[in-house]
Amino acid sequence: MPPLRPPIYSIRDVPPQYLQLSRALRLLCLGPALWGIYIHLQQAKSIRNRDARSLMIMKSSAFDNYVGILWCMLGGLWSIWLTNNLIRRWFIHYEPRPAMIRLFTLATIFWFSVVSFVSFFGADEPIWPWMAICAILAVAQIIQTIHFRLRGMHRLDHPQKTTRGVDSRLVILRTVLIPGGIVSFITMVMLLHQNNTRPSSAEALASSGATAIAALNSAKQIIGTAQTQVLILILTSWAPKGHQKRQNFRETTLQLLPPPSAKFSFTYKFVLGEAPSARAKETMGPKIKKEQDDHDDLLILPVSDTYEDLSFKVFKALEWSNKFKFDYLCKTDDDIFVRWDVVAQELMDLGPSHYYWRGLAYWDMAPITNPENKNIDHDFKLGVFPPFVAGSLYIFSRDVITLLTYPGPRFFTKNEDQNIGIWLHSYNIKPIHDKRIQQWDVCENDMIAKHFSDSFLPLESMHDMYKNLQANRPACQGFRQVYCAACYSCIGRSNHWRDWGVACDSVKGITSLNKNDNMYQGQLSVDIKDPMPQLSSKDQWILPGILSDASSVYSDSDDWARLHWAIWTTDPATTWQPRHYQAIETLLVHNPNAVLIILSNTLPVDFFADYTRQGYEIHILSFSKDLLLKRKWYFSPNTADWLERWDDWVKAGPFFPVHLADYLRLVALYKYGGLYMDMDALWVRAPGDGMTEFIGADLSDNPQDLVWTLDDTNTYLANGVMRFRRGRSMFRHIAESYFTITNYNPECFNCGGPKAFTTYVKTHRVALENNGLRILPREALYPYNWKEVEAAIRPSRDAETQIQRIELKGIGLHLYGKVTSKKAIEDGSVVAAAIRIWGLDIFSQGKTSSPTTTTTTTTLQGPKVLHYPAASRQQQQQVVSGSQDLLMEKAPGAFRGMDAVFVRGISSGVSKDRQDTKKALLLITVRDGSIAMGTSAAGSRKVEMDLGEDVTMAQLNLALSRIRYLPPSPTAGAAKAWSGSDQVTIQVTFGEMQRELVISVLQS
Repeated sequence: MPPLRPPIYSIRDVPPQYLQLSRALRLLCLGPALWGIYIHLQQAKSIRNRDARSLMIMKSSAFDNYVGILWCMLGGLWSIWLTNNLIRRWFIHYEPRPAMIRLFTLATIFWFSVVSFVSFFGADEPIWPWMAICAILAVAQIIQTIHFRLRGMHRLDHPQKTTRGVDSRLVILRTVLIPGGIVSFITMVMLLHQNNTRPSSAEALASSGATAIAALNSAKQIIGTAQTQVLILILTSWAPKGHQKRQNFRETTLQLLPPPSAKFSFTYKFVLGEAPSARAKETMGPKIKKEQDDHDDLLILPVSDTYEDLSFKVFKALEWSNKFKFDYLCKTDDDIFVRWDVVAQELMDLGPSHYYWRGLAYWDMAPITNPENKNIDHDFKLGVFPPFVAGSLYIFSRDVITLLTYPGPRFFTKNEDQNIGIWLHSYNIKPIHDKRIQQWDVCENDMIAKHFSDSFLPLESMHDMYKNLQANRPACQGFRQVYCAACYSCIGRSNHWRDWGVACDSVKGITSLNKNDNMYQGQLSVDIKDPMPQLSSKDQWILPGILSDASSVYSDSDDWARLHWAIWTTDPATTWQPRHYQAIETLLVHNPNAVLIILSNTLPVDFFADYTRQGYEIHILSFSKDLLLKRKWYFSPNTADWLERWDDWVKAGPFFPVHLADYLRLVALYKYGGLYMDMDALWVRAPGDGMTEFIGADLSDNPQDLVWTLDDTNTYLANGVMRFRRGRSMFRHIAESYFTITNYNPECFNCGGPKAFTTYVKTHRVALENNGLRILPREALYPYNWKEVEAAIRPSRDAETQIQRIELKGIGLHLYGKVTSKKAIEDGSVVAAAIRIWGLDIFSQGKTSSPTTTTTTTTLQGPKVLHYPAASRQQQQQVVSGSQDLLMEKAPGAFRGMDAVFVRGISSGVSKDRQDTKKALLLITVRDGSIAMGTSAAGSRKVEMDLGEDVTMAQLNLALSRIRYLPPSPTAGAAKAWSGSDQVTIQVTFGEMQRELVISVLQS
């Protein structure tokens, strides 16, 4: 009688001490199946049974989840058997500990694989992920069974005896084919039964006689020859009212579309889903068929037509539109009267754009929780929605459609407008607010989208509004104007939009006032940056090649800090002084490639001709009320209204020029970014980096100012010198808090300047500093306050020592022109020393109304001694590349500040009609260390540079400003460490000038 065979999946080979651990591994492999069973049981209980008579969107039913549970059970069974086999196999071939490590690793990989498959297929797919998992387990089971040789192994103590193992084909049949076949058969039966109880999309369309209105039949190419091509999608429904609304839409608002031309073309489609019920299919099918035959403008998509599935319906419509060519997509509803004449003209003026999203914008809105509201949303759990726009009308550029329909799993909420905001949030695309789009029972003459809802009082219709427009009457003539439209004036209306718990921001749109305090802290408590238009070919140049009415060539680049702004509003014949040229020269010494734009309505265009001939970029940009309005140099309609009353403000008080200068620096930095500087601000060295956004601070000596200053020390923010990227929301908020008709006080000297800045930043300081704002200490830009500054223009015994102290802790020196403009800068003073050290000697002392070419000898200036800090080379590199205080740091070895190397003075006989260029050569040698050009840590003992035949002073000084000394590197073969001293020789040839600087280097 043959001995009994051990079970196929016996664990008798596992050492006793590992039995408990092996059982734990089996449970670990069984975990994913148990988790899947639990999840699908919960989903099956929460899903309502399908109505077999209606055409619903294809969502997983309870049946689907029960089938998924079957596959979970099969996966759990196969994972247990596979684990048993591997335990037995690996305990024979490996030591117990490595075998357990392999098994634990396999179990972990299995867990992550299950999670990956479930995530890939999505939460609403209970069958596919588990079928895929089971397929992988089945293949693994077959492979390991075929190669399993334990039953056929020879025993070492009885080599002549063998035991016959189990036939692998039988094992595969029993463990893979039979269980898998049974589950597959059950799956087929259950799904066939479910499918037979639900009519298909094709059957629904065919039975309604509406096969001609399938989506594929409507997929006609959008016109491809016009400059601006627009696709219009109008959401509608199978309801009888929907049929009438579509007809009204065709007879009224669509008639406003301009005829197709070389400049503009359009295609529109009314978007429907499948019939929501057999009754709707029976009653409306023939009418819709006739409507399609008559107008050929319906698009029926294989999706649910119910309000609950509106988000999916819109997504499918966008997915359909992604097949075609157009520039813009406009989505609206069949009960919205759209001023297509206005929209079309604006899109033609705009031309093709990128990442364009426009509508009635909402920010910081929480989900609706009122059960009586049809828009209640239980699915969104993140507190507030990302920015979104109302579904009444929104406009996308073509590239946004591509992003929205990119393949992959996505989250759907009940409301399609909020869904769009969620999907675009990850791309950092913000909506452009347009208050002319309204979704309530309101009417304003400039609106481009008015809602005609069934719930409104049926006193007016689309036809009434269309007749007004055809008769050249105001759009709302004869319409009820009882209620206040959001973000419009509420004078004469029965309510105010603030009663809804919202505020209106001219850029962001409608924002909620009822915010959850726990969710609005730090950087989320205040808007930081507004969406700004990009430079495009449609822009109007203000300064050709540099500045347009929308942006600049630097604003959105890494060179944004090259832009420098200044303002001059008085008569230069009486107010311009040499110190103003000298202030500009200190800037150009430290920043030879600065692009300085001076806003002035008094300086002639060629006022700085001698500087531009030397290659320096200084531009005079004139301004006036009309020019500012034409260039759209305002923040909102409110600030535009303030500009319109320019003449009134001139008469209202003596401070308007000051207030205008405060306004101009706000709008310039907001639209373009860069650094603003007063014309009486001297520079002692350049900021340590080109990225940090900063503003200077000073101290007030007026105790009454404590109510608005930053802290108990009476610190306030001085807007005389500041640097910011474009689009900072802070500037918009500051401007709208003061430069409006209702808020402007012409008698308050600093209300639009330091006080406005300080008040706003004080309220939002934490959020602003967490998002890049740097408030510099007083000594950085204002080492002397307005009371002390007179001492800086009086003779001093240690003027140069004081300059060195200022340069060590700061980057600028403000002269407070209101205090010092009528006082002479005396020889031997701190200011005179600064001008002597950092002057270019370009302007003439004899004439101050305009610079003239001088006969100053061109020479090379630089330090006699360069002090190198006693820091390691590695520390030095860290400072240069990533220090938190990089703005105020002076990079070791850089020839900046007191150590600046530059060419000064210009030769006589230079033609005023052309740029002054010369041949330029550089030869730099160092005794022990090395020289690097720029921020790179690599260097060489000798640097030779032929800059060319036509080199300007600005180009030569830019090259000199990039020189950096590096001490000798310690190497294994070095005979001795660096002694702490070195010598750098700089030879410069510039035209006929040949100069040499010998600079000693000392470690300090």
